[in-house]
Amino acid sequence: MTSVVPDFPMARSHPLDPPPKYRSLSRDQPVVQVSTPRGLAWLVTRHEDCTAVLTNPTFSSDPRTPGFPSYMAGDVPPPPGFFLQLDPPDQSRLRRLVTREFLVGRMEALRPRMREVLDELIDAMLARGSTAELVADLAYPMAATMICELLDVPTADQEIFVGLTDTILDRSTSPEETTRAAEELMAYFDRMVTEKKSDPKDDLFGRLVRHELDGLISHEELVGLAALLLLSGYDTMAQMIGLGVLTLLEHPEQLAELRADPDLMPAAVEEMMRYLSINHAGLPRAATVDVVVGGQEIKAGEGVLVMLNAANRDAAVFADPDVFDIHRPSVNRHIGFGHGFHKCIGLTLARVELTTVFTGLFDRIPGLRVPTAIDELPFRHDMVLYGVRELPVEW
Repeated sequence: MTSVVPDFPMARSHPLDPPPKYRSLSRDQPVVQVSTPRGLAWLVTRHEDCTAVLTNPTFSSDPRTPGFPSYMAGDVPPPPGFFLQLDPPDQSRLRRLVTREFLVGRMEALRPRMREVLDELIDAMLARGSTAELVADLAYPMAATMICELLDVPTADQEIFVGLTDTILDRSTSPEETTRAAEELMAYFDRMVTEKKSDPKDDLFGRLVRHELDGLISHEELVGLAALLLLSGYDTMAQMIGLGVLTLLEHPEQLAELRADPDLMPAAVEEMMRYLSINHAGLPRAATVDVVVGGQEIKAGEGVLVMLNAANRDAAVFADPDVFDIHRPSVNRHIGFGHGFHKCIGLTLARVELTTVFTGLFDRIPGLRVPTAIDELPFRHDMVLYGVRELPVEW
């Protein structure tokens, strides 16, 4: 064991690959203590160990747990209802209230509207000429419009929650700025939920309001749940759209296969989830009892960062893990949507929306290309969720 505690986050050598240091750590020190801006934490990099932590109830997801390795600057406790940062039984109770809202049938029913929104955005791009900035012109408005419509939130409010969320998730933001942005964001959702309760409709939020009337959820929990659903549904999707388009353009032979046979697109999206793993800050957990992971004892009160992007490039699970392969046979073992108690409830929404976007975009603009070298593009190295900030395209 080395006596030097490495710094985290670690640097990438290629924009679409996780830090190369993860490979040697997975081989030699799969559970290693690292120095983060908020203190020491255990970094878990192997697929086997990551899934073990994410299915072990003695690891807490609650930031109020001693030793929790927060990767954000502020010390804002999780709002009630924000079950991504809660433990059972509250986590289980709240998650059950919304799971049925994201069933396959309901998400598939949204596909025609997704294609309609996509075509409107592409029409606007084509009308402006032969160039565009794909993140601003398509990725963000596509993701934000669909989640706003799903939740019946005014699309005009996009700038409010997009700006505040970016402030919160930027790891360079000061604690004071993070706290202020979080308070403003929750105040926005409180106003939104209060308005919806005055006239509940037969939609997702209308059904949640009825749950409140039945005593299954409090007003404060409903506010936090609203924030979780909206924020989880737009930023992750926008980053996957931007990075996914770039990845396909970087692999033209496989893109040609997908254009010739759109039925390959679902498998390609799963491979993108594995290959890109946009959560590059790690899933934070805190040990509540002494436990051994990957041969390393982790004491109660110590923090853990579960590195999904390292696990999804584990050579013990995925052959040639650094190769993007839409025909990969083991792709269903990826944990790009998380794993265990907190696996993404919106994974079906993501699959439907991403297959719709990638199929429709390259169907409408088959000559799409990026005129800028990939190493000259601006990437979100300083954000909790990785992505490309701007993606200039032409056709």
